[in-house]
Amino acid sequence: MNSTSQQSSQFNYSVHGLRGVASIMVLIAHILGGTAEHIYSDRPGYVEGIVPFHNFGTFGVMLFFAISGFVILPSVMRYSPREFALRRLLRIYPLFLVTTLFFAALNGVTNRYPELNNVESVLFSLTFLDLFTTTKQVAPNAWSLTYEVIFYTLSCMTYFFLTRKMNVFWKIASLAIPILFTYHYPKALFFLSGAAIFWMYKSEITNGLKYSKTLEAIAFVVWVYLAATWDFKFRTYEFFEAYPTVIPGPALLILSTATYFFFAASRDSLTGKLLNNRVMFYFGTISYSFYLVHPYIYFATRYLFSSMGLFGENIFMSLLLFGTTVFLLTTLFSHFSYLIFERMPYQIYFGQKIYRNRRIQNA
Repeated sequence: MNSTSQQSSQFNYSVHGLRGVASIMVLIAHILGGTAEHIYSDRPGYVEGIVPFHNFGTFGVMLFFAISGFVILPSVMRYSPREFALRRLLRIYPLFLVTTLFFAALNGVTNRYPELNNVESVLFSLTFLDLFTTTKQVAPNAWSLTYEVIFYTLSCMTYFFLTRKMNVFWKIASLAIPILFTYHYPKALFFLSGAAIFWMYKSEITNGLKYSKTLEAIAFVVWVYLAATWDFKFRTYEFFEAYPTVIPGPALLILSTATYFFFAASRDSLTGKLLNNRVMFYFGTISYSFYLVHPYIYFATRYLFSSMGLFGENIFMSLLLFGTTVFLLTTLFSHFSYLIFERMPYQIYFGQKIYRNRRIQNA
């Protein structure tokens, strides 16, 4: 079996490591953006200087979306709709439920975010309906989970109807609904790009393609530059506005992300060689907990640092101490969060670990 066809049959350490990279990107963005807004807002040099780093960090969420498209499609193809839904539910919902209820209880006491301090917001959040209502996701960062769950649902529905002998109406509907959703919520294009890349590898249409590490490196640099330069919300109207490029900026960002991810997802990739180690495997494993837990650690640590006067005039040293503390505490809490709220429910019900193949390949 050649390296391209192995993409769908073996554990992909490149993609798994990128999960960890994406979660760390988001944490760094929150550290930089949060301190710029709440601690050093009177230091314009810092506020303006961190913008590219903040832009790139927040783009970690879009990288998560592309990864989800790549790893969820094979699950859709492997399991029945019922088992697929159950596996997804036990994989993401326990931790999501705990963090959402924790935030709701905390907000109920402090009323720090009064617009979220109501039953409707909590209920719509818990059922992932917030995207279609005037409310927002309650827990920090959890807005992206609404997109994830909708993508899971639509991909499972589409694959099921297209691969079964059914009335043509249902086949058309199974395609029309995702298309309409993608038009109104273009962030779905990141999921679709990841799914398309997986399909390209699985279909072996990339056989014979020479994986150039030079091209991968160029794609990476272009992706980083564009992600750091532009800050789009990926709304429909942004794709029709005039930009100083022939291709709209949001489309270029999606294309650059897909191009880099295409090379990175290969087992022969430079990204894979850099991430194929125990440290990045670990952060890939706890990335979901890391992503949902870190806002709470960040807010608590920022409060303590502010109360103790640890944010000094030397911004670099203050951020180094603050960032290191947040990172280490987040890693610690995420470790136990993963064991208790991710792995344990999944393992109890299915009798297996979430990631069964833990052998690190030789670089």
